Amino acid sequence: MYLNQLLIPSKNNIDIFRLIAALLVIYGHAPAFVENSGRGDVVAQLLGFDYSGSLAVKFFFMLSGLLVTASFLSKPQIGEFIVKRAARILPGLFVCLCVSVFIVGPWFTRLSLVDYFSSAQTWNYLIHNTFLYNIEWRLPGVFDDSKHALNGSLWTLPLEVVCYLFLAAIYGLGIWRIQWLTNVMLLSVIYISFFMPHLMIPLFANNQESHLLPGCFALGALFAGNQNRILINAQGVLALVLLTTLLWGSGLKTVAFYVTFFYCCLYLSYQKFIVEKLKMPADPSYGVYIYGFVIQQCLAHMFPTHGILFNQVFSAVIALAIGLLSWYWVEKPSTSFVKKILEPGSLLMNA
Repeated sequence: MYLNQLLIPSKNNIDIFRLIAALLVIYGHAPAFVENSGRGDVVAQLLGFDYSGSLAVKFFFMLSGLLVTASFLSKPQIGEFIVKRAARILPGLFVCLCVSVFIVGPWFTRLSLVDYFSSAQTWNYLIHNTFLYNIEWRLPGVFDDSKHALNGSLWTLPLEVVCYLFLAAIYGLGIWRIQWLTNVMLLSVIYISFFMPHLMIPLFANNQESHLLPGCFALGALFAGNQNRILINAQGVLALVLLTTLLWGSGLKTVAFYVTFFYCCLYLSYQKFIVEKLKMPADPSYGVYIYGFVIQQCLAHMFPTHGILFNQVFSAVIALAIGLLSWYWVEKPSTSFVKKILEPGSLLMNA
């Protein structure tokens, strides 16, 4: 199957992999909340250069690069693209921040409610984080004894927004109209991200976790830009696995592994059993991701003597329930509303 055929929604079940990735983030974060857990990260033990939560985030960026770019190329209107991206991210994020500020904060703060709500930090957390600008990591008096932010998962969202804006910018410059030039630019981003991270803009050059993300997004965008040429089949899986095995002892093993991992996920996403038996009516992955860290913090403070498995399982179950509520009550209505007002003949489009 060519990639452009696979991207037809009825022919794939990419959403299940997105949900698995969100749950892997919860799995990978648990050791940070449960000290002396005695359990190692399975992915870290297998790979040696990455762990489950980090691999899941990279998968999110690769998949986002693929799906967002494919969507943009099918309807290349920069203004509409930005509005749709904002509608997909910001409403769900805003509700999550409100839950943090107005429920989690008052419940767990060691301050009086008057002091808590009169603190500028409380409102900065809500306002700054809503617009993903100058992110605040803590609420006053909440989890002061924790080494971690209230919601450490938020760090990836500004980086993803930058990738969206970069995508819109290079289209606006006309680069996407020249196939070979687009491929050269995306390959250059991948190369710099993996091998020359000091050339990345400061936002991406802080650490290894961040500097690989634009390369992952560019990899997905590269797949999208060549979707009519890329075959996704068992032969491709075998070839990439063999190539990665051959390169495992070299400096290319990391990028080879991520390409192979992404390709394998795409291959599995259109298998008959996965499409017919595991297809979901909703996509709770974003909600699972943005609520998971907060839920793990809360459970760790409410049940400090419980083990890592308790934190992982109950956090996953609660995050999945909240993710479904977020999808049906916030995310889906928001995106549907924006699609409606952007339809030809709407007041906005005729303005």
